[in-house]
Amino acid sequence: MPLGRRGGWYECAYAALLERFDRHYAPLVAERKRRLLGELAGTLIEIGAGTGANLPYLKSGVRWFGVEPNPAMRRYVEHKARQLGVNAQLVEGRAERLPLASASADAVISTLVLCGVADQRAVLEEILRVLKPGGRFVFLEHVAAEPGTATRRRQRLIRPVWSLLADGCRPDRETWRAIESTGFAHLEYERFRLPLPIAGPHIAGVAIKDRLG
Repeated sequence: MPLGRRGGWYECAYAALLERFDRHYAPLVAERKRRLLGELAGTLIEIGAGTGANLPYLKSGVRWFGVEPNPAMRRYVEHKARQLGVNAQLVEGRAERLPLASASADAVISTLVLCGVADQRAVLEEILRVLKPGGRFVFLEHVAAEPGTATRRRQRLIRPVWSLLADGCRPDRETWRAIESTGFAHLEYERFRLPLPIAGPHIAGVAIKDRLG
């Protein structure tokens, strides 16, 4: 059920739970995030910005716009941005229709977002639209396990309940296929596994928009 239909109590509860989850998840991916995010410069757009978990990995001088449908995330983001001295602005909206100008971003960031969006294709096309020519799409996502494995079977079986409790997240999405077919000029990513039930399989990488736009 979309956030707006559940009421403010759910938005606040989900924001608090996400902040708590981030504290446990961060040590597992900190080194990869430093490599992926630490050298980004200019204007950055983060989809599904959540509680601002990626802000500590950004270098000084960047201009960060977070797009987030849950207004309860704002206080977490603003608190972290003040502490870190990041030039940050949170915009309420959804990744399927980014409220930002075309060719306005040097990089777009997505971490643990593409698993739960309503329309992956629309989101990825929006990312291409807002990226400047030569801009980078940086992602770290949990994905479907290999077909035929016990984890993949568990992901498929638990998906209805998981999606209900985790704001639409689908643990068996083959997100890498969607990224591969979007039309980026260059794509590099790695597969890895974290010690997490159901959501252990991950991908992380960078996709680059054609310099001709």
